Amino acid sequence: MRSFIQQAFPKRNLDALPAAAVGFIIILLYTRHSGIGVSPDSVVYMSAARNIHSHGTLLDFNERPLVVFPAFYPFFLSIGIFLTGLDPMTYAPALNALLFAMVILISGRIMEGFLIRSTWQKQAVLSCMALSPCLLEVYSMLWSETLFILLLLAFFITVRSYLQSGTLKSLLACTGITALACITRYAGVTLLATGGLLILLQGTLPFTKKFQHALLYGFGGSLLLALNLIRNHTIEGTLTGMREKSLTSLHDNLYYYGNTLSYWLPLPKDHPVFGFWAGVVILLILAILWFRGLFRWPLASFELMAVFFTLFYSLFIIISATFSRYELINSRLLSPVFFPFIWTISTELTTFTRVLRRKAGWMGPAMALCLWLTWQANQYFINKENYDGIRDAGIPGYTEDPWRQDSEFVNFLRSHKGIFRKGYNIYSNADDALYFFTGIRCDMIPHKVFPQEINDFYQEPNCYLVWFDDNENSELLTREDILKHKKMIQLYKLSNGTIYVSEENPVKDYRK
Repeated sequence: MRSFIQQAFPKRNLDALPAAAVGFIIILLYTRHSGIGVSPDSVVYMSAARNIHSHGTLLDFNERPLVVFPAFYPFFLSIGIFLTGLDPMTYAPALNALLFAMVILISGRIMEGFLIRSTWQKQAVLSCMALSPCLLEVYSMLWSETLFILLLLAFFITVRSYLQSGTLKSLLACTGITALACITRYAGVTLLATGGLLILLQGTLPFTKKFQHALLYGFGGSLLLALNLIRNHTIEGTLTGMREKSLTSLHDNLYYYGNTLSYWLPLPKDHPVFGFWAGVVILLILAILWFRGLFRWPLASFELMAVFFTLFYSLFIIISATFSRYELINSRLLSPVFFPFIWTISTELTTFTRVLRRKAGWMGPAMALCLWLTWQANQYFINKENYDGIRDAGIPGYTEDPWRQDSEFVNFLRSHKGIFRKGYNIYSNADDALYFFTGIRCDMIPHKVFPQEINDFYQEPNCYLVWFDDNENSELLTREDILKHKKMIQLYKLSNGTIYVSEENPVKDYRK
């Protein structure tokens, strides 16, 4: 940990402060209109943090055990509540701005440890990070990636310290960071695998000692995750919640992967053929660079660790998305590899530019400048389009004006909480939205793939259905399905939502 702090200490990294300050200010500007961005995942994190602080329980907004996400990010947010006395919705903009500035600052310090160093390269890369649409999206939302990326950078620093020294102290520091990353996002297992392989490949220690260190790292790095999973299975009977089978093929996921990186790079976007082959080619290039780096760079080099993690994490996301269903591969899911990915690109370009400069003089720097301007121009136009909407209506999600202020249905629910009778269960196609705007707890309507839950829902005699027109989800029962199989009385109809009731002995006027 001391090494991590020394690496990030701004006195040794003053030239990274301007980019960090720009990133800090932009996040504050993004969140000025309506606060931090909130998605359904954000509601889970926020409600769990509130429950940890108030009751010491790891429960979500429906007072159900939190199993879909690991425990550390809600715990981290609860620490913020304890220290500030404020709700996460209040302090999150400042927190995320600070986290974003920290990751830019630490990234700059890491780049000073590159084998191939260049002041111009560092400034160019940091400016791209500060203006990255991918990172700006992540750090303007209440998402666990904001903390996970910081832990990833700490992992790079601590594992490098171990590979250079081989000491138990540095190994324990790396193990602790990995353990926290694994219970921040389940994808933290990629750090566990990356670190374990690097320890086994370490060349200065005897194999017996390396093997012992690898076992210690594997046990310590996975201990908190194992406890989290055991707790999940004991309470809910599943390790990470109900995970449905993926609807996207390997081909599809390679396309989404390539298309996402095409948005990062100045490449054609939303083209099915190009996106697929872009994904395949990028993975092949990463594999070649890693294999070549094993013979070209020291194992403890940031360059080698960056390309290896980028390759390994990319494969993990693509393969897991092929077997398990979650959101389509996008910038949020791939955001942890943005830093190592751009490090890898900049390292190769710096090497090529130096060779070209020796042979063609000014052509090398001119080419590098053109590439940087092209990258920034791509980011500028994306950011301009995004900010035009954010400035006027807020960050997309539940804090955006169409949800927060302009929704007739949301405003009605806020001012008529008493319409729901006691003893009646409430169901909704957006249970997180109902809780976020009103504090009312309800159940999500059943998913189509769970017939027993569907049958139980249809058999329930007395219940409400709160239907948000703006939150269609193809995985859930449709309104048409529900009205076809269950007798529901329309209670209130508004411009973007409807409330229904089903009961054995209905009364004439539910407004009284």
